[in-house]
Amino acid sequence: MSTSKPLVDKYESRAIRVLIRHVLLDVWDPIGIKDEPNAQDEYDGYIGRLYELLVSGAPDADLVDHLYWAAHDRMGLREACRSDMQVTVKALREIPLILIK
Repeated sequence: MSTSKPLVDKYESRAIRVLIRHVLLDVWDPIGIKDEPNAQDEYDGYIGRLYELLVSGAPDADLVDHLYWAAHDRMGLREACRSDMQVTVKALREIPLILIK
């Protein structure tokens, strides 16, 4: 038995991923690099999973968990707090996923 995933045109997928990148830089930015031209790809490794969570309709808690894991476990930011991730999740939820067919 296979589970069906929404079919997303590669251009739509890219557009959504660009919007996720903007949220990570403009809203989340746990290490303060949004104004560093040479560091604009710093959070790109987290975009794929966030994209999957968003298009699959995962609950906010899953998005919070991923952001927390990225900041706390991957970046070593011990002061990271799950509640701080809510603003970012809200911004991610505002990304128009209506591009998905």
